[in-house]
Amino acid sequence: MTNVFVDCLRIDGSIRCPGDGGFSEVIVFGKHVKLRKDHPAIELMGRLDELEALAEWGLQEIGNDEFRVIAAMTAALNTYLATGNDEWLKPVREIINKACELDSRELGWFIPSDKTAALLNLLRVKAREAERTAVKLLDDDYLPDNKVSELIGMLNQLNKYIAHLIFLSNVHVFRNVNDKIRTLLNT
Repeated sequence: MTNVFVDCLRIDGSIRCPGDGGFSEVIVFGKHVKLRKDHPAIELMGRLDELEALAEWGLQEIGNDEFRVIAAMTAALNTYLATGNDEWLKPVREIINKACELDSRELGWFIPSDKTAALLNLLRVKAREAERTAVKLLDDDYLPDNKVSELIGMLNQLNKYIAHLIFLSNVHVFRNVNDKIRTLLNT
């Protein structure tokens, strides 16, 4: 087979593939490991894949450059998770450093006013989910704490970067949550 089933075998008329038994063989921070599919490292890879796919969807659907950058940052962070090679963090750091120099208009509770801002908010939420999943990796004694901590920090900064993009985009900002809720309820 020369397709996605290349690592599968035909046994007694059935196809058997790696991962069918609830485990995945992956590389985490440069080490080849066999992990249960519900292991936080596998979950994090999936969350980063989802974040990247949503950003790529935004790039195709809306076309704004922000989505290309978020997809690239996410791909770099997922590659860092696999390799543990700090080189993959350089482009993420460069983007974050540039963003830190831009001032937002206003901060507070917000409601997106267009599709771009709404999708950016969804990506922000997905980045936060990935960060919370990464924190679970601290419980795994097998994984290097310094690499896990670095990844958590970079995911936090990715979340802040996306939030920054939201406040630079088309949003209605409120001083408090009560004003936001009243606006949503039209009261």
